[in-house]
Amino acid sequence: MPRGAAKPSQPADAERIGKLVQAARQFVPPHRAEATMRKWLESPEVRNIPPSRRAAAVIDASSLSADLLLSQPSALGSTAFDRLAKSRASDQGPDAPFLAALRMARYRLLRLEPAAGPRLRMACDAVSGEAICLPAYEFAALAAGTEMFLRLVKLPDALHCPAGLVTPLDPAAYSVARGHGAAGATGVFANARWADALFAHVVRHGTLEVPGINRPEGISFGRDFFGDAAPESPLQSLARRWAAIGDGAPDPDLLQSTRQQAGLHSVIDALIATIEARAARQPSLATALQRLLMVMLETILRRERSGSGNVVTLDEIGQQIDIGVARGHAPHGVRALFAGLRQRMVSTSMSADLGDQDLARLMQRIQGLRAKTVGQGCTEQEALAAAEKVAELLDRYGLSLGELDFKTQPCDGLGIQTTRKRAAPIDRCVPTIAEFFDCRVWVEQASGEPLRYVFFGVRADVAAAQYLYELVERVFDTETNLFRAGPVYASMAGERRAATTSFQVGLGNGICDKLRALQAARDAYRRSASGRDLVVAKAAIVDDELAKLGLSLHTRSLSGNRRVLSDAYQAGQQAAERFEYTPAIGQAA
Repeated sequence: MPRGAAKPSQPADAERIGKLVQAARQFVPPHRAEATMRKWLESPEVRNIPPSRRAAAVIDASSLSADLLLSQPSALGSTAFDRLAKSRASDQGPDAPFLAALRMARYRLLRLEPAAGPRLRMACDAVSGEAICLPAYEFAALAAGTEMFLRLVKLPDALHCPAGLVTPLDPAAYSVARGHGAAGATGVFANARWADALFAHVVRHGTLEVPGINRPEGISFGRDFFGDAAPESPLQSLARRWAAIGDGAPDPDLLQSTRQQAGLHSVIDALIATIEARAARQPSLATALQRLLMVMLETILRRERSGSGNVVTLDEIGQQIDIGVARGHAPHGVRALFAGLRQRMVSTSMSADLGDQDLARLMQRIQGLRAKTVGQGCTEQEALAAAEKVAELLDRYGLSLGELDFKTQPCDGLGIQTTRKRAAPIDRCVPTIAEFFDCRVWVEQASGEPLRYVFFGVRADVAAAQYLYELVERVFDTETNLFRAGPVYASMAGERRAATTSFQVGLGNGICDKLRALQAARDAYRRSASGRDLVVAKAAIVDDELAKLGLSLHTRSLSGNRRVLSDAYQAGQQAAERFEYTPAIGQAA
């Protein structure tokens, strides 16, 4: 490194600059960005570009206009950075020198040179010939010789740092930038005119595309949504079907197809396509896309509430949108559109969940019962007594509901993470626990990760299923410890692992038999007490809500063939047969 060269900037400096750039955006009037986008997009060049490039043009127009307006001065010569500094005039904290540097930042036309080391990258100002020292981590995706246009900040250590978007240039775009009358100008008005001219060219004609710099890595962000490639994508097909029905109600097949497509990429692509449809003055298509998005966002929210660990969340989508907007890969309008649709959808969902005070009291009683019993050691008798008591509470609530209230009960899901990577005897109890409380259950397992069960059903039933599962876990611990302290286990030297497994298989089968017997009596009582088959009615509700998740679930057996030791197995069954109602459990409710 030559004497006097800058020391590499810490990434924290670049992060501080980035936060100040974001803070300055609040001082840019939204109508100015819209006017600039319209000026660039409403031109013969844009109207005649291929449909497959139209989305990129809209994204570039949104991102570049937002970047330009930070440096574009008002009639009095103040920029957004100036106005930010004025609002913080009394603040002389650590941000002050960086904000002062931002006020002096100007667009530069640079040509990258070979790396000067693992932490530095040199560039040459194509207009003045000045040598510029840059942090290498900002430009790792660009090869030596690449020409680029960007706003540069000179940091206190003499290193230069990008403050905003980096636009790689193809030969045509470089020619426009180098040949402009204001090329290299340092005056704030002339510098902004220079950027305006280049950005207009980029929007209308495109430029060099580099993933990780001015194009996304991994996420399409609307790329080719309106492309003319065949066959059309599933999202394109859905958008056309929603547009075809206008204001009409979607049929069940369209709703289910939309739910199955709900995911990170589809939501982001549909959001950007909505912005593009608005820019192209296609209001009917924009409306259709918003209706499609509402179904997708509702589906994703339902999946979040299902307890599944294998689904994207609304927060994660929002984070990816923020990253895409910050890097210039998505229009700024996407963030506001997503926030607005999300708020509408969540508000509607919350209002539907309010008002059932009896359900709230029931949930409190189940949670209270759980708090008093789950944390302690638990025998099989106590677990079954607790299951019977909870079932009684649930049935009392269900029988008190009118027909309409019964059909509008909210459904939720809850995930239970195990520490087991392979099925164990306790897993035989899971389907029976779900069935006992009218729930559906599925298992999830990422490669090399432990099993995870998800119970799904009417909200109170899911809470009860979680409670009983946790009690059964305690039963297995308690009864297994008692078995290992007994004579059968002591007599099986050399086969004690098989003995423990055999005991647990017998215990699990015995618990399942007891639960099925309790369930048969419970179902008969519910039919006689209500005059309707609550089991069938509730199953229809749960299945309908499960379909709204748009998940693809497959049936698998947990039984398998397992050799057991008869003495240990019988000991497990005997432990399961020891059932007496324990008053303390009932009184806890």
